[in-house]
Amino acid sequence: MEIYGMLGEKLGTIGKDKAQDHGQPEEQKLPQWKQDFLQKPSISSRNGIAWGYGTPYEDTDTLVLTSTKSDFIDIRFPRKRELGKPIASEPSFWAFFGTSSTTFAGLDGDGIEMPYSAHCVWKHEIDSKGPGICDEGDMFLLPNGDCMEVGMMQNPQSGNLEMYKEYWISPDGAGGRELELFPCTVAKIIRMPNAKDHEGAAPSLQNGNGGTIIRIGNYCQGIARQPPAADAVLVERWTRGIFEAEADRNSSTTAGAEQPIAASTGWVQDWRNNTPSDTGVSMPCMWVCDDNRKLGDQIGVEGATWEVVEAVLKKR
Repeated sequence: MEIYGMLGEKLGTIGKDKAQDHGQPEEQKLPQWKQDFLQKPSISSRNGIAWGYGTPYEDTDTLVLTSTKSDFIDIRFPRKRELGKPIASEPSFWAFFGTSSTTFAGLDGDGIEMPYSAHCVWKHEIDSKGPGICDEGDMFLLPNGDCMEVGMMQNPQSGNLEMYKEYWISPDGAGGRELELFPCTVAKIIRMPNAKDHEGAAPSLQNGNGGTIIRIGNYCQGIARQPPAADAVLVERWTRGIFEAEADRNSSTTAGAEQPIAASTGWVQDWRNNTPSDTGVSMPCMWVCDDNRKLGDQIGVEGATWEVVEAVLKKR
């Protein structure tokens, strides 16, 4: 089995390696299908889910943003919801942040190599369903370029652990253009006062488990714990159209402005976001979406300190 790090670098091989059997050098160019699995940053949208051997359907608007260092935010907004009820009460709502890793099966013992497939693990640092969740699944590239994920998960309708199949696609670029994957910017909370976990203790803010915002191209998502109940989460999603994006590149941010106004940048906030102004909590998504953000930038919002921990302005 081949093991890869967060940036796609090969860390080593567990078991017998096919390349060594044929006298080939261990380090060689990865086939395109492996490069496709390891490509980061990435933007994925779910196109359907099937339970067991049932027919696929889609009841959410699911978007996953994965940064160059494998941080990801997965927000699944229900397509239909009852107004006046908290979005977290909807069975199909799910939002989480964490880190992902990918491995490929190799010739290990009696095992066989499976081209166009990979095994992925997603470790959750923040999760609207509660702490300590880690999910995994087998990924299969389909002939049309989409990806099918197969695994075991709790069915929100039945409450039972069942086999699922999820179908993932990349969103189309606005205006028929290629999907933009840069800038890729990640900001995390490094200080958050008055937050307490379920035992009443102040949580340790490591790996972005207090709050994280990821911006990739014309998409941005944020997730944060809602103090004082650290198990509750607040989420935001923002998108920007191609024409607004081009106009924004030709204009400069007002000097001294800490957080640009959404209307001036063409960014549109999703109506299902659950961070109303009366919560006393705000995520600086528009600050993160400033094209001039750089590593180490900080901003204070409602007593929390956010810091840019990843900033890649263009493809290297």
